[in-house]
Amino acid sequence: MKVLISNKSTRIPLFLRCRNSNYYMQIQTDVANNDGEFTGYYCEYEKIAKPIAEELGNIILKQLSRFHQIGDMSVSEFEALTHTDMNGYNNKSHEERMDFFEVKTGKEINESFTECSIHYSVPDRLYSFHLSWIYKEGRKKWRDNSDSTGKKDVYTFSDPLEFDDSIDAASLGEMALEAFDRSRKMAEIMSSGTLPAKEIDPFDGTIIVVTPPDDKHFVDYEDAGVGEIYQDYAYIAREGAESSANFMLTMAPELYEDLSCENIHSAWIEAFDDTNDITVTEMQYGIYQYRAEMRNKKMYRIAYFRLLNDGTALECCMEITSPAKKKKLTEKLPALFEKFALDCRIRE
Repeated sequence: MKVLISNKSTRIPLFLRCRNSNYYMQIQTDVANNDGEFTGYYCEYEKIAKPIAEELGNIILKQLSRFHQIGDMSVSEFEALTHTDMNGYNNKSHEERMDFFEVKTGKEINESFTECSIHYSVPDRLYSFHLSWIYKEGRKKWRDNSDSTGKKDVYTFSDPLEFDDSIDAASLGEMALEAFDRSRKMAEIMSSGTLPAKEIDPFDGTIIVVTPPDDKHFVDYEDAGVGEIYQDYAYIAREGAESSANFMLTMAPELYEDLSCENIHSAWIEAFDDTNDITVTEMQYGIYQYRAEMRNKKMYRIAYFRLLNDGTALECCMEITSPAKKKKLTEKLPALFEKFALDCRIRE
């Protein structure tokens, strides 16, 4: 493996793009001047139409091998390979790039292809896929990117897409197709402004499928860094503001193995001071068995409960703090919360 010249610890040896089931791969290596400072890129291209995973993986392996064969190049090595200087190469490579991608402008490449890339950690000699996507806000289009697990507070995937030189072609091809699929999902999610369904594991053998609130103001806070919270969706009225309300799935340890109207009522009186207006009803609502509602100066709260397999009480609740100051929210959110609770289901 050729020694890399400049001091960057991470490289992006390969960009991958897809359009109409055609896959386009672009090797990218650094060119450095005599003191090791970056001065430009050298690129090579290859494409394949409608490949199976193993075919795609074989091409990626070949491209990565070529990247390491070339390594970083000095200016003199670059000129010997391309038979031109950097300025001449840049002019020529632009036309070559447009022809390869079968487009007329760089903007078309940016907006018409699904993308992902492979990053290489030089110290660890490990590779990882990164996601890239275009999303719309009104009439505008934006490009964003993340590592292979997605973007916190937007959508995350459980397993990172990472590999080393021992990976086989079929597995690498499947990983690349998964990276493209994740990039497409991120584009859809970011353009729609809503969050996808996710699975919550309360560690009792039950998997709860949660459909997030259908409102663009909700942000996925995951467990909010609190041990008793499984999932928190926070209502953010505008960028930079604090949450105005929360839809949460939590455990209710005070009700362990003893779920009843009387005990829920007693627990809420103890937890929420100055609370006289509490109603608790035993009812079947989706996966839940009890419903409770209360309101005082500090809090407006609706919650549904069910007993999990290990005796833990699962609570699905809406909280709106200082409800008197948030009249519009107290009118709007309860119906949205009722749907959120009803949409919760147990994965078979």
